[in-house]
Amino acid sequence: MNKIKAFFAKIKAFLEKINWRVRLKSKPFWLTLVPALLLLVQVVAAVFGFELDLGDLGNKLLAVVNALFAVLSILGIVTDPTTAGVSDSAQALTYTEPKED
Repeated sequence: MNKIKAFFAKIKAFLEKINWRVRLKSKPFWLTLVPALLLLVQVVAAVFGFELDLGDLGNKLLAVVNALFAVLSILGIVTDPTTAGVSDSAQALTYTEPKED
């Protein structure tokens, strides 16, 4: 039981190191998160026997869209590339809006 509490304490500490207010206002964040979530839903649905069958051409187009979504997620737009790891910097945690360059 202590290992579970320690695990959730680590997750909580990790989530507190991200400025979610600014992330949620960031367009690149949403451009990566939405496709990643759609891929997750599609994979989980397939595990439970739900599959999207759009015919031969539709399935090929779906594969292309899935690949595009995967590439967007891999690009790392969700993480802050200016800091080590996946947390925000101390300065970024103070922002209330995404910083304009």
